[in-house]
Amino acid sequence: MSYDSFHSKAGRIYRVNSAPFKWDTMGGSISEIQTGDGYPLSGWLKSTFPEIEEACAIQIRKFDEKISFLYCDQNFCKIFDVNLPDNLFIEGQTDRPVAVTPELYNEEVTKKIKDEFGYDVQTTLPRWPANTNLQFSVVVPLPVRAYPPAIMNNWGVRMFDIYIVVKDGVDIKALEDKLDKVDIPEWRPNPISLILTPLTQLRYKDPTGLIKSDVKFSHIRIFALAGLLVILCALFNHLTLYVTRVRMRLRELALRKVSGAFDRQIAATLYADFLIVILLSLVVGFILMAWALPAFKQYATIGNHTVSIYAELLFYAVLLIVCGFITGSIPVLYFRKQALNESIKGADRPGSRNLFRKASLLVQLIISLGMMFCAAVFIKQLHFLYQTGLGINRHNIASVEPPSYSQLPDMYVNRIKQVPGVIDAIPVRGGAFLRNMTNMDRTVTVVKDGQQINYTYFYLMADARFYDFFGVDIIEGVGHSNEMSNKIVVNETMMKELGKEVISANADVIGEVIGVARDFYLTPTTKAKPVAILFPGERQFTTIAYKYEEGSRKQIEEATEKIIREDYPDFEKREIYRHYMEEIFEEHFASERALLTLLSVMTLACILIAVFGVYSLTSLACRQRRKDIAIRKINGAGVTDIMNFFFKEYLLMLALAALIAFPAGYLIMRRWLEGYVKQTSIDAWLFVLIFLIVLTVIVLSIVHMVWKAANQNPADTVKAE
Repeated sequence: MSYDSFHSKAGRIYRVNSAPFKWDTMGGSISEIQTGDGYPLSGWLKSTFPEIEEACAIQIRKFDEKISFLYCDQNFCKIFDVNLPDNLFIEGQTDRPVAVTPELYNEEVTKKIKDEFGYDVQTTLPRWPANTNLQFSVVVPLPVRAYPPAIMNNWGVRMFDIYIVVKDGVDIKALEDKLDKVDIPEWRPNPISLILTPLTQLRYKDPTGLIKSDVKFSHIRIFALAGLLVILCALFNHLTLYVTRVRMRLRELALRKVSGAFDRQIAATLYADFLIVILLSLVVGFILMAWALPAFKQYATIGNHTVSIYAELLFYAVLLIVCGFITGSIPVLYFRKQALNESIKGADRPGSRNLFRKASLLVQLIISLGMMFCAAVFIKQLHFLYQTGLGINRHNIASVEPPSYSQLPDMYVNRIKQVPGVIDAIPVRGGAFLRNMTNMDRTVTVVKDGQQINYTYFYLMADARFYDFFGVDIIEGVGHSNEMSNKIVVNETMMKELGKEVISANADVIGEVIGVARDFYLTPTTKAKPVAILFPGERQFTTIAYKYEEGSRKQIEEATEKIIREDYPDFEKREIYRHYMEEIFEEHFASERALLTLLSVMTLACILIAVFGVYSLTSLACRQRRKDIAIRKINGAGVTDIMNFFFKEYLLMLALAALIAFPAGYLIMRRWLEGYVKQTSIDAWLFVLIFLIVLTVIVLSIVHMVWKAANQNPADTVKAE
């Protein structure tokens, strides 16, 4: 949460992203937010809205592990804390000056930058702290980069990130409302929505989803809440045992007082009993934390220094001790006020002895049942998503693309087919094809219900073998052919939104529909977009997708790279781009899997705490009721009768906890499932199974102690009393 907060204007800096389809007449069925925008948007924002002090457009490209380029104009220096000389931004310079961070300012790297890109390193700039989303090591002024006018003046070339800094005192909510619906005639016929994201919140609130980590920020919060529940469960457990122990010592404490002990001495004894367990647990906890911290930092992508983490945890530890001291004071003050005669005789209000114990055990069972239920639904949903079809085959399919936007002509399809391990191959358009399953969008004006409407849909330009290759079903009509024609195939979503009559009536602008394909998508959290599938024409394919046999991935990578390197020797050092559909699918669940692991640990901890609590309370209850048990045995009660006496109480508590935990867990998980296009069912057997598991654990945890107490000689027990 401290990312990019070190800039002097950080509180006023925002990134701007466009949602171009929100205000389509169809009602914004597409909720996509663009990952980049055109360069002209920055200048338009500053000139149109007086609330904006400055705006800039930047682009960051990574060259290798050490070198990443930031392309920017001079306005970047007016927004962010980076001090660069003005002459770096003079147009038409022949020496093409750039600035680098100090660790790159050496002869080897500067020569490499000169030889590879033609840039002259002329100055250095301080490297920003590690907690920034703008990671770069070389600043290249845009006049030096000299993009052609076709890029710099084109609204549709969405390759820049737009940042603005607002003036002091600006009402951000009012500005957001103004930007929510704006007209940019140069770009689109429809109004668009511009979304502001505070710079300091980008790390965990990026609307585009480009800033990724293995664990989402929302899942970190869920984990923190689960941890808090575990602490709460443990605290109630400790308090219950403490109060029960104090009640058992009331006669002893009263006799101490009769023998001359002061109240402060008795209080010190009780406080010591309560706090020593907390202090010992903190020592052990810090040792375990020191052991687990390196792995957890890497797991949760936490960049804080270890010293700061220890300092924060020390603060939490002190806070826990203070809270424990205050909480422990309540029973101490209560029992101090009890009359000596009552304590010695054991007089008390009926039922008051067990009220706190029952309430505490109820809280522990509610937390345990709730966490078990949520974790079970998590597992069931993930298993469902892995098993359910998303309308497209994603197994053992990859794509390969040459470096630097070169094209792979159709002849490469046959060459790649001949590689051992390759089952089939087809040409596709665009390196991001496997990730997006679309190539471009288009807005058309059609007539529906007697009214003209603007409708946005997506093109998917593909070879006619697309359907068989990816396993996409044609549910009506036929697939398109590779003939140059105006015939297309639409998906279910587009057919539902427009209707067959509207599509047929507007065939001159949309194309003649010859078939309907079943909806397909790669991410189960995003609804299917309206898509029209067609053949793009010759020489418009840039990438080849191929199916491969299990276990042949590595050898195919080596063989295809050799083929491409032979024909593209000029790009010997540039990366060959590959995408694997299964990896794309897995990316969407990295955080869910991490959260599931963390929640499983938390759930196990809760169950163990509850089991320890039940076992300990049963042990103490047996000691408290040993005379009661002995008298029952004398009056003819058997071991089974005595065990049933205990089981009824705990079964009633478990049933009450289930009545609270299960409805609450259902509401929470029902809302969580709504974030997925395809959702698993929350079946009745899930509630029954969790209830039986907890019941079994509780029964097993109390059988030993009750059996032991019930089999004692009642005469010995009564004599001891």
